[in-house]
Amino acid sequence: MLEIPASAKGQILISNSTIVQDFFHKTLILMVDHDKEGAFGLVINKTTDQSLSELIKNFPVGIHKDKLVFCGGPVDPMFVSVIHDKKDASDPGVEIIPGLYMARSYDTLLEILKSESTRFRVFQGYAGWGAGQLEAEFQRLSWVAMPADTQKVFSDREMEEAWKGALVEKGGLYRYFVEHTKDPMLN
Repeated sequence: MLEIPASAKGQILISNSTIVQDFFHKTLILMVDHDKEGAFGLVINKTTDQSLSELIKNFPVGIHKDKLVFCGGPVDPMFVSVIHDKKDASDPGVEIIPGLYMARSYDTLLEILKSESTRFRVFQGYAGWGAGQLEAEFQRLSWVAMPADTQKVFSDREMEEAWKGALVEKGGLYRYFVEHTKDPMLN
């Protein structure tokens, strides 16, 4: 049964490895926005080799200086954003799902870095689609969507394990193929 959400905002897109063989192979994308004019998301299971202190000039020395930056997508590597759960930040940014925010402010990042209990990830680049483009990819079965939650977004699983875990959680045939085939999306 073909699943095309009216809006993928607040969903995690799981790539179909038999169709998507490019940058998005075995990726999970947190959808920040999706409407009739296009869609915007961040890949949540692919890190770069770059640390926060290498990415950000004059990065304040601290416990997070060696934390790896995530590759948010192939579009605009100068676009740096942070996903976090600090709802009491002075400017938390855009709320994606209840309790999960995306910000682009350097001041917000500094505030998050000072909080020991805040979970966060910094992203370089993003995934973007023009009007109707994501819907066409759903028609081609390139993606399947599931609701996002903070546990999935902040998972420490390696890229492929996070992708397989999302398929298991999706359940049904997706779970069956993860557990019974070499490539879960072959069907």
